[in-house]
Parts: sequence; structure tokens; C-alpha cells
Amino acid sequence: MFRRTVIVREFERGLLYHHGRFLELLPPGRYRFWSWQDRQVDRMDLREVSQTVEAQEILTADKIGVRVTLIAQYRVSDPIAARHRVGDFQTQLYQDLQLTLREAIVGRTLEELLKERDALSRDLQISVAPRANAFGVELTRVGVKDMVLPGSVRAVFLQEVEADLKGRANLTSARHEVAAARARVNTARMIQDNPLLLKLQELETLSQLASKSGNVLIIPGLDSLLSRASDSSPRAGSS
Repeated sequence: MFRRTVIVREFERGLLYHHGRFLELLPPGRYRFWSWQDRQVDRMDLREVSQTVEAQEILTADKIGVRVTLIAQYRVSDPIAARHRVGDFQTQLYQDLQLTLREAIVGRTLEELLKERDALSRDLQISVAPRANAFGVELTRVGVKDMVLPGSVRAVFLQEVEADLKGRANLTSARHEVAAARARVNTARMIQDNPLLLKLQELETLSQLASKSGNVLIIPGLDSLLSRASDSSPRAGSS
């Protein structure tokens, strides 16, 4: 006769059986059994794990095929129920998510799916979580990982996005043009009300030219002198 040692780790629970009959749930620790006792320990991991629900093509309410991939995060909350109430709790959860996802997509249009991705994930968790709890699994999170559309539908959406971007660009350009036109009108009004502003602008422009070339001779009031000289010169045909 010999003794067998079983260690249940901190993140596990042990289900103790005798001749196939469940006896008790073992907390973490070291356990020794004699060979003649015919005791078996089934260890259950209680850590949170992730499961990917692979993409499957489903027709929406408006008859467009989409492929949706889910990510589900869960943990075993009741080891006894998880082992005894279903044959394989992981497979059961996977199938429940698949069926619920199919029902959710069939009842929505493509536009609703694209606009309400978060709502779809939330509805899936609300629908599947009670059934998972029934076989000892706590469903902590469900999220849409990927949503693949047919090529023709993607092309249409790309055209819509491009048209939307062009429309926004044209609108922005038009706003800038209107703002520039208003600025020019305001400047013209200011110059009309105060002619000295035009002189100041001319001097500023000449100053900038002089600073760039270095060979510009600026004679203040030259235009007035030329205008007076032109007025005082004899005109053709005068007596």
C-alpha cells in the first residue's frame, strides 16, 4: 500500500470523489490518500480566462451578410455546478454566445450594427450571463472584436466617407473665403473713413521693400508733388 499526494493550488478548488460519488469541495492545500481509499480529486481553475467566438457569416435584417468575432471573458464561480450541470461548460458557453449573437444580428439592420456596436456587446452579455450563472460560470465581459463586411458594402461605405470628407473640406474653404471677404470689406470701410490708414499701409509696404532690396529710395510725399506738378502744367488747347 502507498499514499498518493494531491496539491490544490491557491487559484483552484478540488472536487473530491469516492467511487465516482462526489463528497466535498476541497480548498487550496496538500492532501494525501491511501491507494485503497479509491479517492479522486478533480481540480478546477477559478482564474478569469478569455474565449474567442470565431467569426460566422450571418444575414442582418436587411439581408446583408456580416462576419462577427466576439471576445468573452469569464471565470468559474461555482465549481460544483460547472462540473455537474453541463458536460463541458466552455463548449456550452461558446454555443450560447454563438446562438445569441445570431439572434441579435438577425434582428438588426447593418446600419444599426455599425452604430450600436457597444449596445450589441451589452445585450449579448445581458442575455447570456444568466444562463452561464446557471452552470457555475460568471460572464464578466463580452465585446465585438471584428466585424467584416462584404467587399461591395465596404466600397459603398468608402465612397460615402470620401464624399463626406470632400464636403467638409469645401465647407471649410467656403468659410475661410467668406471670412477673408469680410476682412477686406472691413478694411475698405476703415480706409474710406480714415484716408491716413492707406498712407500708413503704403509706407509699411515701401519699408518692407527697402529692407529686402536695400536700393530703394523713398521720398515721402512724392505722389502729392507729382500730382501738383501735373495740375500746374499747361494743358493742350488752353488759351
